[in-house]
Amino acid sequence: MCGEWFRFPLPELKKEIIYLDQFFLSHAFRRQERVFVEAAERIKELAARQLLVCPYSSVHTDETHLWRHEQQEELYRFIKQTARGHKFRQSYEIKQNQLVESFDAFRNQASSAIEINERDAFHENIHKWDDYFWIDLRPILGDLEAMRQGKSDAIAALVGLFPDWAKLTTSFQEDVAEEARGYGRSLMEQYLKMVASVSEDFMNYLHSPIDASYVETLLHYDSNTMEIELRLKRVSEFLSSEYFANIPNVKVSCELFAVLRKMVKNGAYTNPDNAKRKLAGLFYDTECISVFGPYCNAIFIDRAMKTWCDDPDAKGLASYGTKTLSANDWDSFHAYLDSIEGHETEEITRSLKLVYPERYA
Repeated sequence: MCGEWFRFPLPELKKEIIYLDQFFLSHAFRRQERVFVEAAERIKELAARQLLVCPYSSVHTDETHLWRHEQQEELYRFIKQTARGHKFRQSYEIKQNQLVESFDAFRNQASSAIEINERDAFHENIHKWDDYFWIDLRPILGDLEAMRQGKSDAIAALVGLFPDWAKLTTSFQEDVAEEARGYGRSLMEQYLKMVASVSEDFMNYLHSPIDASYVETLLHYDSNTMEIELRLKRVSEFLSSEYFANIPNVKVSCELFAVLRKMVKNGAYTNPDNAKRKLAGLFYDTECISVFGPYCNAIFIDRAMKTWCDDPDAKGLASYGTKTLSANDWDSFHAYLDSIEGHETEEITRSLKLVYPERYA
C-alpha cells in the first residue's frame, strides 16, 4: 500500500446564494415547461462548478409535505438534490438570532440597524467546496392536518380584516408601523397565554407555539439583577420600538403586508372566497422572502410576489442587495446566471478537474 499523499490547496470561494421558491422548484420537478427545466439545468451546472448555491429551507420542507400527492417525497428529494445538501437554519432560529441581536442593541442603546451575518442563517460555511456526499436525514414533521387547518384559518382571519382595511386612509409608512406594532403585541400576547396555560398544566409548555418562546428568551436577560416586572416592561418597550421594527425579517414582512393593505384600500380582494384562494400561500411566501431573502444575492419568486416586492413604496429586499427574479422576465434571469458564470477563474477551473475528475477531466 502506498503511503504517499499529495495536498492541493483549493482556492477560496464566494458563491452566489440564490433562493428558489416552491413555485420554481415544483415547475422544474414536473418538467412540463421547457423554460423551467432549462433554468434548473443551468443552476445545477453552475452549482456543480461551485459558483452558486441554492439552499433549501424549512418552508420547502413544510410546503412539500403539505402537498397531497403521490410524488411528494420525490419532489422533496429533487429539492434537496438541487440544493446539493445545503440548507438554511430553521426559520425560528434565524428569527431568534436577529431578535437577540436587535435586543442587545436596544439594551446598549446602540444603532438599531442590523447587519446581515450569514452565520445567523447557516450552520456552516456555505462557500466551502462541496463534498461528494451529504448526510440526508428525514425531517421531523408536526401534525400535517393541524398545519393545513392552521394555514387555512390564518388566511380566513386575514381576509376577515379586509373590510376594515378598505376604509383606512393611512399612509404606507403608517401601515408598515402598524404591522410591526401588531406583530410585537402578538408575540407578547402569545407569551402571556403560554404562561397562563403552563400554570394550569406544565405539559402545556410542550405544545406552546414557537412565537411564545421569543419573549421568553428576551426575559432571561439580566434575570439576576432585574425583577420580572421590570424585564417584562423592557421587553414590551422593545417590541414597540424602532429596534424591533428594523429587524430584517420584521421589516420586510411588514412592508409586504403594507403592500397588501394598499391593494385592499385600492379595491382589490373584495370577494372573500376568491381572496382566500389567491392568498392561500401568502404566509409561506412572505416567510421565505422576509426570513431567508436578506441572506441571498437573489431570490426567485412567483409573479405576484415579485410585483409586491417591486412596489415603489416598499424597499423590501432591495435594501439588503437582494435581486428579485420571476418567470415574468427570463432574459433577466439568464443574464444574471451569465454574470455568475463569468466569476469562474482559471484557478477554479483547474481545481474542478482535480476535485471532480469524473465530470471535468
